[in-house]
Amino acid sequence: MTNLCTIQWGIRRTFFLLQSSSIIAKYSQFMDIRKESNFIPKHVLIVSKVSRFEFEHLREPNLNERQLKLRILERGSDYDEMLINHEKNKAVEIQVINTLKRLNIDYKVTNRLIIEQTQFDWADLVVAIGGDGTFLLGANLIHDNKKPILGINSDPNSSEGYLMLDRYYSTNIERIFELLISGQFEYIMRTRIRVTLQGEGIWSQPFHMHEKSRISGQKSSLKSQQIPSLLNTKSIKNERKLPWLALNEIFIGESLSARTSSLEICLDDEKQFRKVKSSGICISTGTGSSSWYKAINSLTSQMVKDILHVAMPTNNYSDEEIDKICCKFNDSLQFSSDDSRMSYVIRDIILNDIWPLPKSIKPRAFCNKLVIRSQCYDAGLVFDGGIGVPFNVGTVAVLETHPKDALRTIKLSD
Repeated sequence: MTNLCTIQWGIRRTFFLLQSSSIIAKYSQFMDIRKESNFIPKHVLIVSKVSRFEFEHLREPNLNERQLKLRILERGSDYDEMLINHEKNKAVEIQVINTLKRLNIDYKVTNRLIIEQTQFDWADLVVAIGGDGTFLLGANLIHDNKKPILGINSDPNSSEGYLMLDRYYSTNIERIFELLISGQFEYIMRTRIRVTLQGEGIWSQPFHMHEKSRISGQKSSLKSQQIPSLLNTKSIKNERKLPWLALNEIFIGESLSARTSSLEICLDDEKQFRKVKSSGICISTGTGSSSWYKAINSLTSQMVKDILHVAMPTNNYSDEEIDKICCKFNDSLQFSSDDSRMSYVIRDIILNDIWPLPKSIKPRAFCNKLVIRSQCYDAGLVFDGGIGVPFNVGTVAVLETHPKDALRTIKLSD
Protein backbone atom coordinates (compact mmCIF):
# COMPACT_ATOMS: atom_id res chain seq x y z
CA MET A 1 0.00 0.00 0.00
CA THR A 2 1.51 3.32 -1.03
CA ASN A 3 1.58 6.23 1.37
CA LEU A 4 -1.00 8.10 -0.71
CA CYS A 5 -3.24 5.06 -0.53
CA THR A 6 -2.60 5.07 3.22
CA ILE A 7 -3.98 8.61 3.42
CA GLN A 8 -7.07 7.71 1.39
CA TRP A 9 -7.53 4.47 3.32
CA GLY A 10 -7.21 6.33 6.61
CA ILE A 11 -9.87 8.85 5.60
CA ARG A 12 -12.21 6.10 4.39
CA ARG A 13 -11.58 4.13 7.57
CA THR A 14 -12.36 7.14 9.74
CA PHE A 15 -15.51 7.64 7.69
CA PHE A 16 -16.58 4.03 8.24
CA LEU A 17 -16.05 4.35 11.98
CA LEU A 18 -18.13 7.51 12.07
CA GLN A 19 -20.90 5.61 10.27
CA SER A 20 -20.96 2.40 12.25
CA SER A 21 -19.95 3.21 15.80
CA SER A 22 -22.98 5.25 16.76
CA ILE A 23 -25.33 2.43 15.86
CA ILE A 24 -24.49 0.61 19.07
CA ALA A 25 -24.11 3.70 21.23
CA LYS A 26 -26.31 3.78 24.32
CA TYR A 27 -27.26 7.33 25.14
CA SER A 28 -27.32 8.43 28.78
CA GLN A 29 -29.40 11.11 30.49
CA PHE A 30 -28.42 14.75 30.17
CA MET A 31 -26.48 16.28 33.07
CA ASP A 32 -26.48 19.98 33.83
CA ILE A 33 -23.32 22.07 34.02
CA ARG A 34 -21.93 21.63 37.51
CA LYS A 35 -18.62 21.73 39.33
CA GLU A 36 -17.20 18.29 40.05
CA SER A 37 -15.48 17.07 43.19
CA ASN A 38 -12.62 15.50 41.22
CA PHE A 39 -11.86 13.51 38.11
CA ILE A 40 -8.97 11.06 37.98
CA PRO A 41 -8.94 9.50 34.51
CA LYS A 42 -7.70 5.93 34.22
CA HIS A 43 -7.54 5.65 30.44
CA VAL A 44 -6.75 8.68 28.28
CA LEU A 45 -7.03 8.65 24.50
CA ILE A 46 -4.87 11.28 22.77
CA VAL A 47 -6.23 12.29 19.37
CA SER A 48 -3.36 14.04 17.61
CA LYS A 49 -3.47 16.23 14.54
CA VAL A 50 -2.04 14.94 11.26
CA SER A 51 0.16 17.87 10.30
CA ARG A 52 0.63 19.19 6.78
CA PHE A 53 4.27 18.13 7.07
CA GLU A 54 3.25 14.52 7.76
CA PHE A 55 0.71 14.65 4.95
CA GLU A 56 3.35 15.80 2.46
CA HIS A 57 5.65 12.95 3.50
CA LEU A 58 2.87 10.44 2.93
CA ARG A 59 1.96 12.09 -0.34
CA GLU A 60 5.53 11.86 -1.70
CA PRO A 61 6.90 8.61 -0.23
CA ASN A 62 9.67 8.19 -2.79
CA LEU A 63 11.34 11.54 -2.15
CA ASN A 64 14.10 12.10 0.38
CA GLU A 65 13.97 15.12 2.66
CA ARG A 66 15.93 17.39 0.31
CA GLN A 67 13.80 16.42 -2.69
CA LEU A 68 10.61 16.87 -0.71
CA LYS A 69 11.68 20.33 0.39
CA LEU A 70 12.32 21.35 -3.21
CA ARG A 71 8.96 19.94 -4.31
CA ILE A 72 7.13 21.86 -1.58
CA LEU A 73 8.96 25.08 -2.44
CA GLU A 74 8.13 24.61 -6.13
CA ARG A 75 4.44 24.55 -5.18
CA GLY A 76 4.84 27.92 -3.48
CA SER A 77 4.49 26.53 0.05
CA ASP A 78 6.77 27.25 3.00
CA TYR A 79 8.67 24.10 3.96
CA ASP A 80 10.25 25.61 7.07
CA GLU A 81 6.90 26.82 8.38
CA MET A 82 5.40 23.36 7.82
CA LEU A 83 8.23 21.78 9.78
CA ILE A 84 7.94 24.28 12.63
CA ASN A 85 4.18 23.73 12.92
CA HIS A 86 4.69 19.97 12.91
CA GLU A 87 7.28 20.20 15.67
CA LYS A 88 4.97 22.40 17.75
CA ASN A 89 2.23 19.78 17.59
CA LYS A 90 4.62 16.95 18.48
CA ALA A 91 6.06 18.97 21.37
CA VAL A 92 2.62 19.31 22.96
CA GLU A 93 1.91 15.64 22.33
CA ILE A 94 5.15 14.65 24.08
CA GLN A 95 4.31 16.92 27.04
CA VAL A 96 0.95 15.23 27.45
CA ILE A 97 2.48 11.75 27.23
CA ASN A 98 5.18 12.58 29.78
CA THR A 99 2.61 14.05 32.16
CA LEU A 100 0.41 10.95 31.93
CA LYS A 101 3.44 8.73 32.54
CA ARG A 102 4.33 10.66 35.70
CA LEU A 103 0.75 10.31 36.91
CA ASN A 104 0.68 6.58 36.09
CA ILE A 105 -2.32 7.05 33.80
CA ASP A 106 -2.72 4.64 30.90
CA TYR A 107 -2.86 6.30 27.50
CA LYS A 108 -3.10 5.59 23.80
CA VAL A 109 -2.25 7.88 20.87
CA THR A 110 -4.24 7.95 17.66
CA ASN A 111 -4.86 10.22 14.67
CA ARG A 112 -7.15 10.54 11.66
CA LEU A 113 -5.35 7.79 9.73
CA ILE A 114 -5.26 5.07 12.40
CA ILE A 115 -8.28 5.92 14.53
CA GLU A 116 -10.31 3.05 16.04
CA GLN A 117 -13.70 3.09 17.74
CA THR A 118 -12.39 0.56 20.27
CA GLN A 119 -9.92 3.22 21.45
CA PHE A 120 -12.82 5.50 22.35
CA ASP A 121 -14.67 2.65 24.05
CA TRP A 122 -11.56 2.01 26.16
CA ALA A 123 -10.99 5.64 27.18
CA ASP A 124 -12.67 7.54 30.00
CA LEU A 125 -11.17 10.85 28.77
CA VAL A 126 -10.43 12.04 25.24
CA VAL A 127 -7.73 14.69 24.74
CA ALA A 128 -7.56 16.34 21.31
CA ILE A 129 -4.22 17.94 20.40
CA GLY A 130 -4.20 20.33 17.46
CA GLY A 131 -7.04 22.67 16.54
CA ASP A 132 -10.80 22.68 16.24
CA GLY A 133 -10.71 20.17 13.37
CA THR A 134 -8.99 17.60 15.56
CA PHE A 135 -11.47 18.30 18.36
CA LEU A 136 -14.39 17.73 15.98
CA LEU A 137 -12.85 14.44 14.85
CA GLY A 138 -12.66 13.25 18.45
CA ALA A 139 -16.15 14.49 19.24
CA ASN A 140 -17.61 12.63 16.26
CA LEU A 141 -16.65 9.30 17.81
CA ILE A 142 -18.25 10.09 21.18
CA HIS A 143 -21.89 9.08 20.97
CA ASP A 144 -23.12 9.50 24.53
CA ASN A 145 -23.14 12.39 26.99
CA LYS A 146 -20.95 10.68 29.58
CA LYS A 147 -17.45 10.52 28.11
CA PRO A 148 -15.67 13.92 28.49
CA ILE A 149 -13.40 15.53 25.94
CA LEU A 150 -10.98 18.45 26.17
CA GLY A 151 -8.76 20.07 23.57
CA ILE A 152 -5.22 21.45 23.78
CA ASN A 153 -4.26 24.00 21.14
CA SER A 154 -0.86 22.97 19.79
CA ASP A 155 -0.26 26.29 18.01
CA PRO A 156 -2.28 29.12 19.60
CA ASN A 157 -0.33 31.77 17.68
CA SER A 158 -1.74 30.64 14.34
CA SER A 159 -5.05 29.07 15.35
CA GLU A 160 -7.64 30.52 17.70
CA GLY A 161 -8.98 27.10 18.66
CA TYR A 162 -12.40 28.14 19.94
CA LEU A 163 -13.14 24.59 21.14
CA MET A 164 -9.77 24.22 22.85
CA LEU A 165 -8.57 25.17 26.32
CA ASP A 166 -7.00 28.58 26.87
CA ARG A 167 -3.58 29.05 25.25
CA TYR A 168 -1.99 29.08 28.73
CA TYR A 169 -2.47 25.31 28.96
CA SER A 170 -0.60 24.65 25.70
CA THR A 171 2.63 25.01 27.67
CA ASN A 172 1.29 24.04 31.11
CA ILE A 173 0.02 20.53 30.57
CA GLU A 174 0.54 19.35 34.15
CA ARG A 175 -1.75 22.12 35.38
CA ILE A 176 -4.62 20.62 33.38
CA PHE A 177 -4.48 17.36 35.28
CA GLU A 178 -3.89 19.09 38.62
CA LEU A 179 -7.18 20.93 38.13
CA LEU A 180 -9.00 17.78 37.06
CA ILE A 181 -7.75 15.80 40.03
CA SER A 182 -8.57 18.61 42.48
CA GLY A 183 -12.06 19.11 41.01
CA GLN A 184 -11.43 22.66 39.80
CA PHE A 185 -13.43 22.31 36.61
CA GLU A 186 -16.97 22.05 35.34
CA TYR A 187 -18.71 20.16 32.61
CA ILE A 188 -20.17 22.09 29.72
CA MET A 189 -22.84 20.11 27.90
CA ARG A 190 -22.69 21.29 24.30
CA THR A 191 -25.86 20.85 22.26
CA ARG A 192 -25.59 18.74 19.11
CA ILE A 193 -27.99 18.41 16.17
CA ARG A 194 -29.64 15.12 15.27
CA VAL A 195 -30.90 14.52 11.70
CA THR A 196 -33.59 12.10 10.56
CA LEU A 197 -34.18 11.56 6.84
CA GLN A 198 -37.56 10.72 5.38
CA GLY A 199 -38.87 10.00 1.89
CA GLU A 200 -36.91 8.96 -1.17
CA GLY A 201 -33.19 8.34 -1.53
CA ILE A 202 -32.51 8.22 2.20
CA TRP A 203 -30.17 5.22 1.91
CA SER A 204 -27.93 6.77 -0.73
CA GLN A 205 -24.21 6.28 -0.21
CA PRO A 206 -22.65 8.91 2.09
CA PHE A 207 -19.50 10.82 1.24
CA HIS A 208 -16.73 12.63 3.08
CA MET A 209 -15.65 16.15 2.15
CA HIS A 210 -11.99 15.12 2.58
CA GLU A 211 -12.19 12.33 0.02
CA LYS A 212 -9.99 13.10 -2.95
CA SER A 213 -12.30 11.06 -5.19
CA ARG A 214 -15.25 13.22 -4.26
CA ILE A 215 -13.34 16.43 -4.85
CA SER A 216 -12.11 15.33 -8.27
CA GLY A 217 -15.60 14.31 -9.35
CA GLN A 218 -14.93 10.56 -9.29
CA LYS A 219 -17.20 8.08 -7.62
CA SER A 220 -16.73 7.60 -3.91
CA SER A 221 -14.45 4.72 -2.97
CA LEU A 222 -16.62 3.92 0.05
CA LYS A 223 -18.34 0.59 -0.27
CA SER A 224 -22.10 0.33 -0.14
CA GLN A 225 -21.86 -2.44 2.43
CA GLN A 226 -20.25 0.04 4.81
CA ILE A 227 -23.60 1.82 5.10
CA PRO A 228 -25.09 0.50 8.33
CA SER A 229 -28.58 -0.88 8.75
CA LEU A 230 -29.66 1.34 11.61
CA LEU A 231 -33.32 0.53 11.90
CA ASN A 232 -35.52 -2.50 11.50
CA THR A 233 -36.75 -3.45 8.04
CA LYS A 234 -40.19 -2.00 8.71
CA SER A 235 -38.81 1.53 9.08
CA ILE A 236 -36.06 1.34 6.45
CA LYS A 237 -38.47 2.23 3.64
CA ASN A 238 -39.47 5.65 4.92
CA GLU A 239 -37.14 6.90 7.66
CA ARG A 240 -33.48 6.86 8.62
CA LYS A 241 -31.93 8.37 11.72
CA LEU A 242 -28.43 9.39 10.67
CA PRO A 243 -25.66 8.01 12.93
CA TRP A 244 -23.82 11.34 13.34
CA LEU A 245 -24.40 14.41 15.49
CA ALA A 246 -23.38 17.92 14.45
CA LEU A 247 -21.47 19.88 17.09
CA ASN A 248 -21.05 23.05 14.99
CA GLU A 249 -23.50 23.07 12.13
CA ILE A 250 -25.42 21.29 9.40
CA PHE A 251 -25.14 22.72 5.90
CA ILE A 252 -27.62 21.89 3.16
CA GLY A 253 -27.17 23.05 -0.41
CA GLU A 254 -26.14 22.20 -3.95
CA SER A 255 -22.68 20.66 -4.31
CA LEU A 256 -21.66 23.42 -6.73
CA SER A 257 -21.93 26.75 -4.95
CA ALA A 258 -22.62 28.51 -8.25
CA ARG A 259 -25.87 26.57 -8.60
CA THR A 260 -29.03 27.83 -6.88
CA SER A 261 -30.29 25.67 -4.00
CA SER A 262 -34.08 25.26 -3.96
CA LEU A 263 -35.36 24.19 -0.55
CA GLU A 264 -38.71 24.09 1.22
CA ILE A 265 -38.59 24.98 4.91
CA CYS A 266 -40.99 24.32 7.78
CA LEU A 267 -40.25 25.75 11.25
CA ASP A 268 -41.12 24.16 14.58
CA ASP A 269 -44.75 22.98 14.64
CA GLU A 270 -45.87 24.71 11.45
CA LYS A 271 -47.69 22.62 8.85
CA GLN A 272 -46.85 24.69 5.78
CA PHE A 273 -43.59 24.62 3.82
CA ARG A 274 -42.10 27.84 2.42
CA LYS A 275 -39.93 27.62 -0.68
CA VAL A 276 -36.71 29.61 -0.78
CA LYS A 277 -33.93 29.90 -3.35
CA SER A 278 -30.44 30.60 -2.09
CA SER A 279 -26.86 29.35 -1.87
CA GLY A 280 -27.87 26.89 0.82
CA ILE A 281 -28.85 26.95 4.48
CA CYS A 282 -26.61 26.69 7.55
CA ILE A 283 -28.19 25.41 10.77
CA SER A 284 -25.99 26.11 13.79
CA THR A 285 -25.70 25.16 17.44
CA GLY A 286 -24.50 27.59 20.07
CA THR A 287 -21.04 26.06 19.71
CA GLY A 288 -21.07 26.70 15.97
CA SER A 289 -22.37 30.26 16.35
CA SER A 290 -18.77 31.50 16.60
CA SER A 291 -17.73 29.68 13.43
CA TRP A 292 -19.16 29.55 9.89
CA TYR A 293 -22.56 30.76 11.06
CA LYS A 294 -20.97 33.95 12.37
CA ALA A 295 -18.94 34.41 9.20
CA ILE A 296 -22.10 34.21 7.08
CA ASN A 297 -23.99 36.73 9.23
CA SER A 298 -21.23 39.16 10.17
CA LEU A 299 -21.29 42.74 8.92
CA THR A 300 -18.24 44.66 7.79
CA SER A 301 -17.57 48.28 8.69
CA GLN A 302 -18.18 49.22 5.07
CA MET A 303 -21.65 47.63 5.12
CA VAL A 304 -22.58 49.41 8.35
CA LYS A 305 -21.34 52.72 6.96
CA ASP A 306 -23.41 52.30 3.78
CA ILE A 307 -26.57 51.37 5.72
CA LEU A 308 -26.22 54.35 8.06
CA HIS A 309 -25.69 56.66 5.10
CA VAL A 310 -28.92 55.41 3.47
CA ALA A 311 -30.89 55.58 6.74
CA MET A 312 -29.55 58.95 7.93
CA PRO A 313 -27.70 60.70 5.09
CA THR A 314 -27.28 63.93 7.05
CA ASN A 315 -25.56 62.28 10.00
CA ASN A 316 -21.82 61.78 10.10
CA TYR A 317 -20.33 58.84 11.99
CA SER A 318 -16.67 58.45 12.79
CA ASP A 319 -14.81 55.29 11.81
CA GLU A 320 -14.54 54.45 15.51
CA GLU A 321 -18.32 54.66 15.97
CA ILE A 322 -18.95 52.53 12.89
CA ASP A 323 -16.44 49.90 14.05
CA LYS A 324 -18.11 49.82 17.47
CA ILE A 325 -21.56 49.25 15.94
CA CYS A 326 -20.14 46.58 13.67
CA CYS A 327 -18.41 44.70 16.49
CA LYS A 328 -21.45 44.92 18.75
CA PHE A 329 -23.69 43.38 16.11
CA ASN A 330 -21.23 40.63 15.20
CA ASP A 331 -20.70 39.70 18.84
CA SER A 332 -24.48 39.48 19.33
CA LEU A 333 -24.65 36.62 16.83
CA GLN A 334 -23.12 34.16 19.29
CA PHE A 335 -25.30 32.21 21.71
CA SER A 336 -24.61 29.74 24.48
CA SER A 337 -23.18 26.32 23.64
CA ASP A 338 -25.74 24.61 25.89
CA ASP A 339 -28.72 26.45 24.37
CA SER A 340 -31.16 23.79 23.19
CA ARG A 341 -32.21 25.92 20.23
CA MET A 342 -30.74 25.90 16.76
CA SER A 343 -30.31 29.00 14.64
CA TYR A 344 -30.55 28.82 10.88
CA VAL A 345 -29.35 31.30 8.27
CA ILE A 346 -30.37 31.22 4.62
CA ARG A 347 -27.21 32.03 2.69
CA ASP A 348 -27.41 34.53 -0.20
CA ILE A 349 -31.19 34.33 -0.36
CA ILE A 350 -32.64 35.28 -3.75
CA LEU A 351 -35.14 38.14 -3.50
CA ASN A 352 -36.94 39.72 -6.43
CA ASP A 353 -40.44 40.40 -7.72
CA ILE A 354 -40.83 36.80 -8.83
CA TRP A 355 -39.33 35.31 -5.67
CA PRO A 356 -40.26 37.59 -2.75
CA LEU A 357 -39.30 36.48 0.74
CA PRO A 358 -42.25 34.68 2.39
CA LYS A 359 -43.55 36.94 5.16
CA SER A 360 -43.75 34.04 7.59
CA ILE A 361 -40.06 33.17 7.41
CA LYS A 362 -36.96 35.17 8.32
CA PRO A 363 -33.55 34.79 6.65
CA ARG A 364 -32.11 34.11 10.12
CA ALA A 365 -33.93 32.91 13.23
CA PHE A 366 -33.94 30.50 16.17
CA CYS A 367 -35.95 27.30 16.09
CA ASN A 368 -36.39 24.11 18.10
CA LYS A 369 -37.19 21.94 15.12
CA LEU A 370 -36.55 22.42 11.43
CA VAL A 371 -37.94 20.35 8.57
CA ILE A 372 -36.36 20.85 5.15
CA ARG A 373 -37.60 19.33 1.90
CA SER A 374 -35.20 19.25 -1.03
CA GLN A 375 -35.94 20.52 -4.51
CA CYS A 376 -32.28 20.13 -5.51
CA TYR A 377 -30.64 17.77 -8.00
CA ASP A 378 -27.05 17.42 -6.75
CA ALA A 379 -27.17 18.61 -3.16
CA GLY A 380 -25.66 17.42 0.08
CA LEU A 381 -26.41 17.55 3.79
CA VAL A 382 -23.06 17.94 5.56
CA PHE A 383 -22.12 17.52 9.24
CA ASP A 384 -19.45 19.91 10.56
CA GLY A 385 -17.81 20.24 7.15
CA GLY A 386 -16.99 16.52 7.07
CA ILE A 387 -19.40 13.66 6.51
CA GLY A 388 -22.36 14.24 4.22
CA VAL A 389 -25.24 12.48 2.51
CA PRO A 390 -26.94 13.27 -0.82
CA PHE A 391 -30.03 15.44 -0.33
CA ASN A 392 -32.06 15.68 -3.51
CA VAL A 393 -35.66 15.89 -4.72
CA GLY A 394 -37.95 13.66 -2.69
CA THR A 395 -35.86 13.71 0.49
CA VAL A 396 -36.89 15.41 3.74
CA ALA A 397 -34.60 16.16 6.70
CA VAL A 398 -35.87 16.65 10.25
CA LEU A 399 -33.38 18.53 12.44
CA GLU A 400 -33.77 18.46 16.23
CA THR A 401 -31.75 18.65 19.44
CA HIS A 402 -32.07 16.34 22.43
CA PRO A 403 -30.37 16.48 25.86
CA LYS A 404 -29.10 12.90 25.53
CA ASP A 405 -27.15 13.88 22.39
CA ALA A 406 -25.11 16.61 24.13
CA LEU A 407 -21.30 16.49 24.18
CA ARG A 408 -19.61 16.58 27.59
CA THR A 409 -16.71 19.04 27.46
CA ILE A 410 -14.46 20.34 30.22
CA LYS A 411 -13.97 23.93 31.34
CA LEU A 412 -11.12 24.47 33.78
CA SER A 413 -11.59 26.83 36.74
CA ASP A 414 -8.05 28.11 37.11
